Amino acid sequence: MDNQWRVSPYDPAWKILFEDIAIKLRYSLGDIAVRIDHVGSTSVIGLDAKPIIDIQVSVSCYDDVSSYKTLIEKIGFVLREENPDKSKKYFREIPGTRRTHIHVRQAGSFSEQVTLLFRDYLRTHPADCFRYAQEKHRLMALYKNERPKYVEGKGPIVWDILQKAHSWSQEVGWRPEITDM
Repeated sequence: MDNQWRVSPYDPAWKILFEDIAIKLRYSLGDIAVRIDHVGSTSVIGLDAKPIIDIQVSVSCYDDVSSYKTLIEKIGFVLREENPDKSKKYFREIPGTRRTHIHVRQAGSFSEQVTLLFRDYLRTHPADCFRYAQEKHRLMALYKNERPKYVEGKGPIVWDILQKAHSWSQEVGWRPEITDM
C-alpha cells in the first residue's frame, strides 16, 4: 500500500471506494445498520484530505457489539479494542489492505450527529472548507512524523468550524440527509 499518511488533493475515486465498502457493509449488516455514511474529509468534494476512507455506521443497539462485530469482521475489518473513544467502536482494515476507518456509533447520539453536521457544513461552505484544508497542509508539514500532534493540532480549527456549523444548523433547521447507503 502506498503511504496514506499525507494530505492529497481531492480525488473523485474516494466516493467510489466508499461505495464499494458501504455496499458490503449494507449487505452484511442489513437492518442492523440504521445508516451507513461517508464521513471525514474524503466525503467533502474539493477538500484535500488524507486518502483514508472514513465510514460511519449508525446502529440502534450500540452496546450489543456481538450483533455487528462479526458481520463487520467477515468483510475484512478488525475491531480495535484499544480505542479510547467510548462514543464509538472503531474498526480498521486488515494489515496490508487499503487504509479504511469504520466508526460504529449509536444512532441519534451526539457523536453521530456532530460528525454528520461537520461534514454537511463543510459541503456547503467552501471558504471554511478551504481554510480547513490549508490548516491540514500546515500541520502535516509540521508534524509529518508525529501523528498525535497532527491530530491534536486540528482541534482548534475543528471546534471553530463546529461553532459555525452549530449556528448554521439552527438557521437552516439542519437535519441529516438520507443515509449514503
